Amino acid sequence: MDTAELEALLEECRNLGGDHSTCEVKKSQHGFPHTLWESISALANAQGGWIILGVDEKRDFRIVGVDAPAQIESQLAAVCSEMEPPVRSEIATVQVDDRSVITSYIPPIPRDQRPCYKRNLGPYAGSRIRVADGDRKFTDYEVSVLLSNRTEPRHDTAPIPTASPSDMNQELLSSFLRRVRDTKGEIFRRVDDERALTMLNVLRSHEGRIVPTLAGLLAFGEYPQTYEPQLDLTFVAYPTSEPGILGAVGERFTENRAIDGPIPTMVSECIRVLKRNMKRRSIVTGIYRVDEWEYPEEVLREALVNALVHRDYSEHARGMQVQVEMYPDRLVIRNPGGLYGPVEVSSLGTSTVSSSRNKALLKILEDTPYGDGHMVCENRGSGITRIRVALIEAGMEPPRFLDDIASFTAEFPNHTLLDEEALTWLQSLDNLPLTRSQMTALVTMRNGAIMTNSAYRMATGIQDSRAATRELKELVDRHLIELQGTRGAATYHLAGTLPSQGEFSVNEPEESEEIRHAEPPEDIRLSPLQQQVLNAIGREEVSRSEIEGRTGLAQHQVIAALQSLREKGQVTMIGRPRSKNAKWRASN
Repeated sequence: MDTAELEALLEECRNLGGDHSTCEVKKSQHGFPHTLWESISALANAQGGWIILGVDEKRDFRIVGVDAPAQIESQLAAVCSEMEPPVRSEIATVQVDDRSVITSYIPPIPRDQRPCYKRNLGPYAGSRIRVADGDRKFTDYEVSVLLSNRTEPRHDTAPIPTASPSDMNQELLSSFLRRVRDTKGEIFRRVDDERALTMLNVLRSHEGRIVPTLAGLLAFGEYPQTYEPQLDLTFVAYPTSEPGILGAVGERFTENRAIDGPIPTMVSECIRVLKRNMKRRSIVTGIYRVDEWEYPEEVLREALVNALVHRDYSEHARGMQVQVEMYPDRLVIRNPGGLYGPVEVSSLGTSTVSSSRNKALLKILEDTPYGDGHMVCENRGSGITRIRVALIEAGMEPPRFLDDIASFTAEFPNHTLLDEEALTWLQSLDNLPLTRSQMTALVTMRNGAIMTNSAYRMATGIQDSRAATRELKELVDRHLIELQGTRGAATYHLAGTLPSQGEFSVNEPEESEEIRHAEPPEDIRLSPLQQQVLNAIGREEVSRSEIEGRTGLAQHQVIAALQSLREKGQVTMIGRPRSKNAKWRASN
C-alpha cells in the first residue's frame, strides 16, 4: 500500500465514522497490541482486509505513527506465523509526514482451510470472524461446520441402527433399482437387490445387520422422521413483510405447518402448500393467454431440493430444520450449514465449480423419480444456474444468497419486470403474440435501456446470438423497435425514441466465431473486479466516488482497480492525481 492508498482508506474510515469489515485500525504508538491476533483471524476467515497500525481512530483517524516500526513489523509477522494455517501477510511501513505507519494486508484463507485460528488456543477458542468493525468469536457449531469442510463428510452414509429395510417404500426402491440397472451398465444387473442397494449406499451393514443409511432413509423411507424427527421442512406464510408484525386482523401468520416424509414427498408437498399461498396472474399477448404463478414452479423445486440435499446432516445439525418463509414481498429458504468446499456465494450460478457435502445422497437422488417420472435432481451442479435462467425468463429479479457458515439462505424477491402496468402496455402494442424474451426486452427498452445483441441475451437468458438476432429482427419488422447501425455496432430502441446520429456510439464487436473465442493477451486480461469498474465507467467521464456508487465497492477496491486499469492502458485519468475532482474515462 502506498501513501495515496493509505490516505484513501483512512478517508473512507472517516466517512464511515469507524473502521469496517475489511479494515482494522489501531493506534499502537508505543507497542504492539496483544489482541491483534483476533483481527488477523477474523479477516482471514472472511474476505480479507487491511490492518493499519499507527493511526488513532478516536481522533478522527489521525496519523500518530509507531515508535519502533521494525520491531512492530517483526512482531506482526510472528503472530501471522502462529496462526493455523499460517497467514501470509504483506507487511510494509509507509512514511507519512515523518511518521511510520505499519500496513498489513491479510489475505482470505481458502474456504476448505478455515477456520484460521491461533495455534496455541485451538480452533474452538482461537477462531474469530469479522462482523462489521468488530471481531466475533465463532460458535462451536460454526467451528464444527468449518472443520468438517476440511475433510470429505460422510454423514449421509451413517447407518440408522434402529431402522430396518422394512421401513423403506418398496415401490420407490423398485423404481430406483430398475432405473439404475437400465442406465448404469451390467454391474448392477449381476447382483441381487440387497447387494446393489449396499453398493449404492442405500443400505449398510452394521453390527451384523443390514440397516438403512441416513441417505437411503431420506430418499426412500416411509417416514424418516420416526428416527430423525427434526429432519423435515417447516413452512410459515407471514401476512406482513416482517415476522412479528401482525396482519390486518391480528394474525401472526396465514399458514404454519411442518412437512414430513422422504425428500421427494417433502418437495412435492411444499410446492403444493406454496401454490396455495401464491397468487396467479394472466399474461395476454395477441390471441394467447398464459396463467402464471408468482414464483415459477421450476425455481421452487430446484431451491427446495438444493436446501434439502446440501444441508448439514452432521450430529450437531440434526435438530435443525429446513425453513421456508413466505412474505408478501419475498420467499426465503434457509438450511443448516453454509456452503461446502471452495464454492463462493459470488460464483453461484455463474461458475461451473460445484462441491457436494452429501455426495451419496445426491448420487441416490439423481436416479430417484418423482411421481411424474422426473428425477429429484440432476447432480450436475446446474441447479442454481437453472434457477437464475428461469427467473430471467419469468422477468423476475435474480435471487440473493447469504452464507453465514451456520446456515445458507436463498431469498427470492417477489418483484417482476412484467408487472400489471407493463403487461397492460404490452397488450396495447400491435396485438400480435410476443415471446417472453421479447416482452422482457421491450419493457427494458421502455425503461430507458439501449439494447444490443449481447444486452438482449443478458436480459432474457437467450444464449444463442442468432436466436437473439431473429427475435430482434421480428420486432423491427413489426415496427415496435428501430435499428441503428449495422452488424456488431447495431443498437435497438423503442419505435419513436431513436436518438439522433452522434448522440452516442456503441462499439460492440461483431460476434464472429474467431472473435468470440479469442483470448486477450495476458497483460491486458482483466480480473472480475477490474471489469466491473470498467463497465461502471462505460463511455462517460466519472469520478471515483461515482464509480463506488455504481458498483457498491469499497474505496480502496476502486482505487486498486483503477490503478491496474491505468497500467493496462484501459482507462485515463482527467485531472490532477489525488484531486477529488479528478475523473476517469475508458481509453477505447
